[in-house]
Amino acid sequence: MPGVDFRGTAGNTGTGIVIADGFQTSSGVSTPKVVLSTTITFDPPSLTTGAFAVSTAVTVTGVALGDSIELYPPYDTDGVIYQATPSASNAIKISLFNANSGTKDLASGTWGVVVKRRV
Repeated sequence: MPGVDFRGTAGNTGTGIVIADGFQTSSGVSTPKVVLSTTITFDPPSLTTGAFAVSTAVTVTGVALGDSIELYPPYDTDGVIYQATPSASNAIKISLFNANSGTKDLASGTWGVVVKRRV
């Protein structure tokens, strides 16, 4: 945007702080912190092209509603998109979608799980 100076406003000139709609990117805002790093054994279901599935609850001790979860599969997921969300205290559910052509049946394996939380 021509003519807009994002280097700082409201007395913060030159500090690298940008204020927009009341959100400040300085120490006044808590950033997510890793609160848990672990592994789970997960066996994804077989998925036909365009199929979507949600796992049953998987126990991850220490996870809480509102946490952000990163998954690290032990293999190439070959077009299967995955995401985890907390479903209750100490439990997550994994959503899967087969965006590839053809049925995909990913093997059971040890998946990495990292849980982040605003603290």
